[in-house]
Amino acid sequence: MNKRRMSAIAASLMLTMGLVLVGCTDEQEKKEEAPPVSVSIPVTVLTVKEAMLSNERTYIGSIAAEDTSTVVTQASGTLTKLYVKKGDSVKKGQLIGEVDSTKQQLDVEEQESKLASAIARLAQAKASQDADTKEVSSARVLAKQALDNAKESYDRVKALVEAGALPAAQLGTAEDEWIRAQNSYRTSTQSEAKDLAGIQVSAADVEAAKLAVEKAKRALADSKIKAPMDGVINQLSVSVGDQLANQGAVGEIVSLDHVMVTIQVDEDALPSLKKGMSMQLSIPALGTKIEGEITFVGLSAARDTKLFPVEIRLPNRDLAYRPGMRADVTVTGSEEQKGIVLPIEALLELDGKQYVYVVKGDRAYKQEIEKIESDTQAAVIGQGLAPGDRIVVEGQSDLQDGSQVSISEYDKKGE
Repeated sequence: MNKRRMSAIAASLMLTMGLVLVGCTDEQEKKEEAPPVSVSIPVTVLTVKEAMLSNERTYIGSIAAEDTSTVVTQASGTLTKLYVKKGDSVKKGQLIGEVDSTKQQLDVEEQESKLASAIARLAQAKASQDADTKEVSSARVLAKQALDNAKESYDRVKALVEAGALPAAQLGTAEDEWIRAQNSYRTSTQSEAKDLAGIQVSAADVEAAKLAVEKAKRALADSKIKAPMDGVINQLSVSVGDQLANQGAVGEIVSLDHVMVTIQVDEDALPSLKKGMSMQLSIPALGTKIEGEITFVGLSAARDTKLFPVEIRLPNRDLAYRPGMRADVTVTGSEEQKGIVLPIEALLELDGKQYVYVVKGDRAYKQEIEKIESDTQAAVIGQGLAPGDRIVVEGQSDLQDGSQVSISEYDKKGE
């Protein structure tokens, strides 16, 4: 093969390879430039219309125990006995447990011994006074007679001395006798007062000892843990052998003969709610209805929600209603509200604002709205929507503003 022919073949091969490479590059560029395939998000859509929202509103409340009390110890020490378990019914004052009371028992015995000694000393002081009464009284009578005689003699001598009938020296002698008589009489009265003071001191010692005994007995009684109210043991946080602190928590007692339900209502419902009136409640977990009595209607609304608390008391004879259960309360408002009515599940909330998704064509757009009234199932919209708007009621949590959607009609679901 000559050189000219080989050069032609080589050139032809290079041209062919170049065309193949150019074709591949063009095809790759076309693939890179191809627009992404759009994905439609499935949603359920409702065409809204103006309607009336019933003036009956259902509020969701929670059952709570009518009264709850924490059982605490009144003394520190080791828990030696526990007489109850969770679920037991107890009465106020019933013994629940005991803290080691060895020290308190010894203290009671010691104080009772001191009281006995004080009583004995008082009895002895009274007996001594009785024994000395006659002797002291006789001595006091004699001393008083001697005092009267000395005073009479002094006065007579003084008059004679002043008249010049007796020398002045005899007046001094009479005065000395009078002073001695005064001292003797004072001594006799002081002896009786001393005996009386001794009795008073002994009586005070007895009273102090009685107080000490009472204090020691109270400390002994405090070692016994008692139920502060009627109810059911709902919690026990201790076991025998535990070290308990004074005022330490032992457990919890709840009173379930009656239970309380608290709901939060808007101002429109207040006129139909009065203390003492009966209310119908339903307990979804049990599928039952029960009548309760309103015991409190709030006087002011909560600052954050602008809602008023209402408390309803329910009988609970079989203890079927447990704290934490849901209770639904239907309340009749003052008047019906008119406007665009949406299923409550269509509403979304972000940063304190509420909005829905409005479908236009095959796209869904976020629309802020104003809710003027609602219950557990529906809401009345004041601004942001018009009759005929198509609203997403299912699937909106997956949407963004302008998302492409595939539509199912809400009415097709039989709603």
